[in-house]
Amino acid sequence: MGSRRIPAITSCLIILFGYRIGFAAEEPEIYGQFEKVGPIIRDTVTGLEWQVGPDEETTWNEAKAWVDGLGGDWRMPTRTELQDLWDSGISYGNWGPFENSGYCVWSGEVRDSSSAWYFFFATGTEYWLPRSASAKVGRAFAVRPR
Repeated sequence: MGSRRIPAITSCLIILFGYRIGFAAEEPEIYGQFEKVGPIIRDTVTGLEWQVGPDEETTWNEAKAWVDGLGGDWRMPTRTELQDLWDSGISYGNWGPFENSGYCVWSGEVRDSSSAWYFFFATGTEYWLPRSASAKVGRAFAVRPR
């Protein structure tokens, strides 16, 4: 009976060892308080996780559809969360792990039935625009609690 265990144990070790090699964790890229692994950006101060949407002109409705398509507990950021990114040093020209070519990011907060708030990362201010506006204004970010 003992001779049967050795091949079984050896097989298990090979499977486990191979599994660890094949699925080794990716090393995070560090940007101050942010760690980026694949598309996920972790804020080590707030505990939030972020994703950056497509780097293209985006209306609020397109941004919302992209975030909703991620599923799970992903949502559009609040104005306060976008302000917190600015306060941590993220800005147009210094996107860090949030790299994109836009100036602004849409907030999930709406002003009324046809407009929504966005955060202008060139100056650290927020404005509202029609949800149908895109230009270089809107980019989509998704956020969730860790």
